[in-house]
Amino acid sequence: MSDLSALRNATTLPRLARLLKLKGEYLSHSLYWYRQSNPYATFSILKKGGGRRLIEAPNSRLKLVQSRLADLLMRIEAEMENKRTTKARVLAHGFKPGYSIMTNAALHRNKRWVFNIDLKDFFHSINFGRVYGFLLKDRNFELAPKTAAVIAQIACHNNRLPQGSPCSPVISNLIAHVLDLKLNKLANAHRCTYTRYADDITFSTNEKEFPEAVARLVRGSEDKWVAGDKILREVYRAGFKINHDKSRMQRRDSRQDTTGLIVNQKLNVRHEYYKQVRAMCHHLFVHGYAHSGLGAGRDPVKNESVDGMLGFIHQVRSLKNAGFFKTDQPGFSSLYGKFLDYQAFYGILRPRIIGEGKTDNIYIRSAIKRLAGKFPSLIEPSSPLAEAVDFFHYNTRSALFQDLSGGTDEMHKLLSSYRARTSSFKHIARHPVIMVVDNDAASAKIFAHLSNILGTAVGGMDPFYHVYENLYLAPIPKTTGHVAVEDLFDATVLAQTINGRTFNPSNKKFDQSVYYGKNEFATKIVAPQRATIDFTKFEPLLAAFVDIMADYEKRYAGALAALKGGIAAAA
Repeated sequence: MSDLSALRNATTLPRLARLLKLKGEYLSHSLYWYRQSNPYATFSILKKGGGRRLIEAPNSRLKLVQSRLADLLMRIEAEMENKRTTKARVLAHGFKPGYSIMTNAALHRNKRWVFNIDLKDFFHSINFGRVYGFLLKDRNFELAPKTAAVIAQIACHNNRLPQGSPCSPVISNLIAHVLDLKLNKLANAHRCTYTRYADDITFSTNEKEFPEAVARLVRGSEDKWVAGDKILREVYRAGFKINHDKSRMQRRDSRQDTTGLIVNQKLNVRHEYYKQVRAMCHHLFVHGYAHSGLGAGRDPVKNESVDGMLGFIHQVRSLKNAGFFKTDQPGFSSLYGKFLDYQAFYGILRPRIIGEGKTDNIYIRSAIKRLAGKFPSLIEPSSPLAEAVDFFHYNTRSALFQDLSGGTDEMHKLLSSYRARTSSFKHIARHPVIMVVDNDAASAKIFAHLSNILGTAVGGMDPFYHVYENLYLAPIPKTTGHVAVEDLFDATVLAQTINGRTFNPSNKKFDQSVYYGKNEFATKIVAPQRATIDFTKFEPLLAAFVDIMADYEKRYAGALAALKGGIAAAA
């Protein structure tokens, strides 16, 4: 049974609750509680164009109900859209999996004219009666009156869709679909492309003259483009209003943008947006925190937000160029790489361990948890299962922007370039970075380079080496001959088979029908058997971590005292 059919059959509160994967009493209590109290927290945030936006955020109980309802309605919306897209393209790009401001903007790329209008008070213009009536009468839904009323009650606050509810976006899309169909029909009749992203509507065309039925130029002391009479009529009939102050026409010979993206020839972010992100990064590198803008009232911005903004730029420019190549965008590549270096090496909240590969993280994390009683400083006091250290994760971004994808060669590269990588970071790093390397022939060049840095012979026999600043190197403890991290496991662990295959720790290609490699060893043997594996040989390595943390605490305190002394002397 489809989700839509199941919703039509949910004619009682218990049935609707089951469909939302909730207990009947949970849903009924949430609705009763809603009538008895105000389950919303109200606050306002600044709009980009000035003014403030009212946010009404539901409490956790109501939010769960609304989230389950939103998930259901989004599946139904996709179900209906899959049937429609055989005849027409998707018109609304907001609040849908697989769609975004980029898919919206891409349809208006390289057009002679781009016209934008904004729907005024989009969510608040949809009241309880409209939600109830839509669910009751729309030919796709035609729900039972009680079901429609309960859904409208879940969705609405103060007789309208609140900005801040998880289900407001999908309900607004469903109700505005009639408007989308009308405006798209009008656009097609005049050789225009139509899309909507939430309350932002865009028409574009390559016609020599923009069709007056869609928009016309009103001459005056300040010439202004306004929506055509047919557009106004359809918007009004659909129960919405246009915010005329935000209507704008953009020609090909000027910068064209829609939903915040440049659409002249190739998709791109606005230059102002890139400059803002670049300024945030600079402030972060110098002072240890980013801020939202200029002026005395600027607010700090979380590093995660800056990361998201850089990721967004990367995503847009990848779409713009049908792939991303560092050589095409050296400035952005350098900025993004520097930010990722900051996140990996300086802006860390705990000591950071960098192994030669992904499996090293699993080995060391398992050893820390197994030996927590002997090394309590490596475990968070509030959570016995959480480590007090972090691990560097190799991924696509680290490979593309940091040139770090794992292996001895790249560990050597990191050691060689660490000082240059961190030279832009002007504040004192709070925690150490610990490179963990095998004590084998492949690491000889790492030890040779470290010898040059330290001015003394390095053979990998010491528990750890302080390189410079917050960088340390901890070799795998050497027992006899060359030692890799896998050699710290007992022979009985290394001898275990998986589906008749034996362990091969080599990084070279091998017959996978006969052998299994490090990844399977880490994920299928070490991690699941952590509680019974003997990690005794890991103890010297963990002891080195503890000593490094203590050593850096002293160095950090000394550097901080020297900095304060210098400031006092200058004053």
